[in-house]
Amino acid sequence: MDKKKTLKKPKRQPKKSIMINGIELVSHDPSAIFKNHKEIKQALSEALIEGDKEAFVDILSGYVRAHNILEVCRRTGLSRTVVYEAISENGNPSLDTLCKIMTSFKKVA
Repeated sequence: MDKKKTLKKPKRQPKKSIMINGIELVSHDPSAIFKNHKEIKQALSEALIEGDKEAFVDILSGYVRAHNILEVCRRTGLSRTVVYEAISENGNPSLDTLCKIMTSFKKVA
């Protein structure tokens, strides 16, 4: 017995912008800023120069989360636990860990 063919619903494409009351609303991706490697490198170096550890860890955390923690672990050879501890609020990553995470920048760029 032949199966009946059913029509598949086409996948909805997300709208890039919509108009409401004459105002165009554009979708926003907060992780998009972390895709620009030059800006991230500059922000990290400024945080280091200013001695702002919290800002440095926040920027690094955003970068790692935007680029998939497992992918960063694979590129750096670090375990997930080490990466999660390094980017946590109370984390105090070693210089070795920071250097390995930072090397993942050049592998992506």
